[in-house]
Amino acid sequence: MKTDIKILSSFLAAAVWADGEYDEFEKDFIGDLAEELELPQLKDALDKEIKATEKMTEEKLADYLEAAAKNVAKGEAEGILMLCLQLMCADAYLAQDEVDNFFAFADILGVDDEAAQTILDEFVDEEEDLIIEQ
Repeated sequence: MKTDIKILSSFLAAAVWADGEYDEFEKDFIGDLAEELELPQLKDALDKEIKATEKMTEEKLADYLEAAAKNVAKGEAEGILMLCLQLMCADAYLAQDEVDNFFAFADILGVDDEAAQTILDEFVDEEEDLIIEQ
């Protein structure tokens, strides 16, 4: 991944706050992701971003993410969006608020609605144990 770890962590921190807490499922996901991406410093970077964003208003967080999105490496926006989705669903539950946040992240990252919907649909189809809030 060419995108700076701080930028990636900004979006992951926002995904953590999508359901209001940083739980064990999410921590395990981050550990696995750090290993997969060969980014051993990811957990520490995410912890810093969580602390930096936890008290931000929705508007301030959106501005923060818009600034971060300008530094996402070309061609990596959809990948970051997918990582956010995976993190939000680390607990095998997808709430409507998380779906709303997913599409907000897509907008900020410049991923069009059709591509974002495809990412979401494919993810939901692949995750057999995912519980979706109706």
